[in-house]
Amino acid sequence: MVNGQYHIAHILPTPFIGGTEHATLRIIEALNGEFTHTVFYPDAPAGPVRQLFEDRGLQITSYAAVEPSYRHPQAFLKASYALARDLNHRNVDLVHCADMLAGSYASLAGKLARLPVLCHIRCVFENVSRRDRSFLYPIDRFVFVSREVWSRFGVHVSPHRGSVVYDGVEINSTAKDEHRRLSVRRELNIPDNAQIVGMVARVTPAKDYLTLAKAAAQVVKVNPNVHFLVIGDYSNSSLNQRHYEVVKAALVEHGVSDHFTFAGHRADVSRLLDAIDISVLSTHTEGLPLVLLEAMAHGIPVLATAVGGVPEVIEHEKTGLLHSSGDATTLASQILETLGNPTRASHLGEAGREFVKVNFSRERFKSDMSRLYSNILAPQ
Repeated sequence: MVNGQYHIAHILPTPFIGGTEHATLRIIEALNGEFTHTVFYPDAPAGPVRQLFEDRGLQITSYAAVEPSYRHPQAFLKASYALARDLNHRNVDLVHCADMLAGSYASLAGKLARLPVLCHIRCVFENVSRRDRSFLYPIDRFVFVSREVWSRFGVHVSPHRGSVVYDGVEINSTAKDEHRRLSVRRELNIPDNAQIVGMVARVTPAKDYLTLAKAAAQVVKVNPNVHFLVIGDYSNSSLNQRHYEVVKAALVEHGVSDHFTFAGHRADVSRLLDAIDISVLSTHTEGLPLVLLEAMAHGIPVLATAVGGVPEVIEHEKTGLLHSSGDATTLASQILETLGNPTRASHLGEAGREFVKVNFSRERFKSDMSRLYSNILAPQ
């Protein structure tokens, strides 16, 4: 315990910035002052993930993220003992693995340090091999981002070892800032009068930008005034870089490349949301996407695939619109319908904001996470 507060070690799985890293940051910011935190990220040249936390005055250090192996266990065991020593040296009280990959890297170290280990499960993992399950055995508790993610998890987790904690966001109760709306458009060279469809997600195969490209081709044939703004990294990993080239080729093939702007990773997503008219999420799989909650908190109508925990956020035709994964025709129809009916768009946006305010507030998230930590560290 540090300064009378329990000390949480947050184990990140990669040195890159994505949803997991931002989710960890939200936990720390929500509970700062109540718990002490140190972030551990995999050994790598200093990069954006370290800066993300250091810029907010948070403690961050590196660790050796070695893939577990039975055939060649020496490197993994050496890294686990080293991390265990570091955890004890820093007087850590609880190890919180930010996702399943982080759990496989660090759960043994947590046990070697004789600490409780918590693992967040943020995506749907239906098929977990016996080998991979074995590396999760040291985990004491699992926390899931949605009921759907828990129900489909490929590892049996009993009720006393698992719980669901929904994410939380700040609610924007004011009207969109017209000045910010125009400044974003001019910064990104998007016409002031364009109708903007935004998608906030890394450019990876799981996010199914190819379906969005097909839908965009159908949309611009009817309404050439529509522009698509993609907010998310496409360069920090070789996978993202390769897939970005695939997506760009698809946009050229469908004749819509001039209707797309890729903003890359941004620290000012809230500002960019003021510039868009609709938020979409075409994706193959999701846990519980924060980007939908953030858009809904801004009163922006949301359109998303009915996968993972998304239906726990969006009630079709009440708080947003759902479509099947890969269904470009329905997505295109929903985009055109929503952009063409401002009254309906406004109703969807306001209903979404009210739903998030009641069920996914930052205050509720803080309370649920604090209770989870306290129950593990000081069970009644």
